[in-house]
Amino acid sequence: MGKTHSGICCVCGKRGNLTFEHIPPQKTNNTHQTKKILDPIAFFEDKKEFNEKIKEVKFNLGNQKGMGDWTLCSHCNNYFGGQYANEFIPFYNELADFFKRNYYEIINRSNAGYLDINIQANINFFRFQKQVVSMLMSTSNGVYKDYFKDYLLDAKNTNFPTKKFKIIMNGYLDFNVFKMNGQIIGANLSGGSEIVGSEIQVFPLGFTLVELNGSEKEKNINSGLDITNWFNEKDCQQKKEFSLRTYTKSQPFPYYISGVIPTP
Repeated sequence: MGKTHSGICCVCGKRGNLTFEHIPPQKTNNTHQTKKILDPIAFFEDKKEFNEKIKEVKFNLGNQKGMGDWTLCSHCNNYFGGQYANEFIPFYNELADFFKRNYYEIINRSNAGYLDINIQANINFFRFQKQVVSMLMSTSNGVYKDYFKDYLLDAKNTNFPTKKFKIIMNGYLDFNVFKMNGQIIGANLSGGSEIVGSEIQVFPLGFTLVELNGSEKEKNINSGLDITNWFNEKDCQQKKEFSLRTYTKSQPFPYYISGVIPTP
């Protein structure tokens, strides 16, 4: 497995050597060193043309292995790779090829920075969603592992905590810039801040785990495809059509949630 770091696994919670978790999986061409923008909010609030502000942006170089981090024990890493990743990779790569072939057409048809695209997929949606959840556990640094440990470590488990979380999926067209993943921070009633979700944004797909803290706005988020209920799909390959909201450029979390104040 190569070099390991000591720490607590973001899914099972065991302390020991951690392996490098590629986010998304390595076979999605996630093999190159990445750049991480130091202040992504300021970057996107800058009104300059993209080609100009990208020249001035400050960033840190990421791991040479690709996007990801040392987050999982070898058991969890191997289990997810064998049970879920192989159901995730083909669709992810096919969508990337589709976006590259149709890049200019999507740009020309987009309005307000996005386009809703009708997608036909033939995949195991149940296991695809589980791969997404496993990646979001890593980007959230394990803060939600107690809710999802059993769900992820039993490939047949369908007990997704729907009263506590939802998952939104979006397309991202910009394959020339960078990825952004990590925790989403929101305000609380005491005037402090708290983690209210986790997010992955990278060409061609991004995923957001939204923690339902009591606000009706969280429940009603519809600026993307809600894939929460894919845990109810049959554990087999099947055909499905859906509309995928695809943003022309990566961006900060595209919803109001970063400033949410939960209701009492």
